[in-house]
Amino acid sequence: MKTLLILYPIEPITKVLIGWPEMKEEKIETIRLYQKLMQERYKEFQRVYVFFSEPSNRRKPDLTQVSEGFSMNGQDIIGACGVAFENHCKNRVYPKGKDILKLCPEPIDELVVAGFHFWDCVNRVARYAWRKGVNVSVDEDLTEFFFFDARDRQGRPCLNIPISKEASVERRREQLRRAGPGYLEGARKARRNKPWMNSL
Repeated sequence: MKTLLILYPIEPITKVLIGWPEMKEEKIETIRLYQKLMQERYKEFQRVYVFFSEPSNRRKPDLTQVSEGFSMNGQDIIGACGVAFENHCKNRVYPKGKDILKLCPEPIDELVVAGFHFWDCVNRVARYAWRKGVNVSVDEDLTEFFFFDARDRQGRPCLNIPISKEASVERRREQLRRAGPGYLEGARKARRNKPWMNSL
């Protein structure tokens, strides 16, 4: 089965990305566009949403934290990672990759990891899956990068990211090239030996 794994679309994270009270409408619109890209790009994928666990029950997802404006439907799988958010933040306790991967229906023919944050939990889960022999990749358009990329020239929410993942990779490559000497090479170096990431 083709699976899209979305890690931690929760208010404590998204409010840091767009947290100003006067920008509530922009935040909700940005999240709507995030979900639109996700749905258009992965129409044939089973969506699996992973949340931190309730403090008193590690097997139950803490849905009180779902980011405002974020919606799920009856076909989506919703699971808990096994670690409470407070425990993760205060004690740096990370969910185990095996606990997250077992939320995905088997067999996993293809796994795409999205969510928050790109260089932290997303990378950790993708690396674990790759080491277990899973055909896995990370969609960085559906990480925190989306909140910075999906903007028009006035800074308003705008879905200017191509639906095609391949076209989007080319777009990011060109953005880095235009940013100045060393940007593209730096991004490539950071992704080296990480076959689950876009090589750029």
